[in-house]
Amino acid sequence: MDRSAWRDRLVAAGVSEELAASLALFLELLGRWGEACDLTGELDPESLLRDHVLESLIGAPWLVPGGLLDVGSGAGFPAIPLLLARGDVRGLLLEPRSRRWAFLKEAVRELGLAAEVRRGRLEDGSFSGVENVSVRALAREVWEGKARQLLKPGGRFLWWAGPRACLTPPEGLEDVVTCPLPNPERGWLVVWGRCFT
Repeated sequence: MDRSAWRDRLVAAGVSEELAASLALFLELLGRWGEACDLTGELDPESLLRDHVLESLIGAPWLVPGGLLDVGSGAGFPAIPLLLARGDVRGLLLEPRSRRWAFLKEAVRELGLAAEVRRGRLEDGSFSGVENVSVRALAREVWEGKARQLLKPGGRFLWWAGPRACLTPPEGLEDVVTCPLPNPERGWLVVWGRCFT
């Protein structure tokens, strides 16, 4: 699908013209790279739009200004839609797989995003004190023990959780909101905040 067709679909889904233009460029880039690198598997345009783009964007209002650590960035969801929607947030995208890391570097460059892409895993680094953390399609046991230390006081932890996931906040975090995803069969967006104490 070309950029103008993506833009039209995004606008029809309620996305602003300006954001739709940027997201359409990202989706066009994803299409070019996706064929060579299998970034998203075989997805029809409707599923890609609903289950990846719109699902990512529901987190945008819950971010606080500052940094965003996106753990396991994969094909750029949710980080790239979030960064395109929120100009007051800069990103650190963490991805261990080399082809996806290369794609993310190119996407950040082409889209002119305020973001850095690092090749690695959460458990390999010492990450702490960011305003926002986003996690999608990553097992809870990978990040649960580090959730509190990752965030600054007042920070937000956004987790795209599966339909049967335990939604209890990790120690040191408190509930902010839980929202159903655009496709309710896929689960929830859970937003937790770090306590100030």
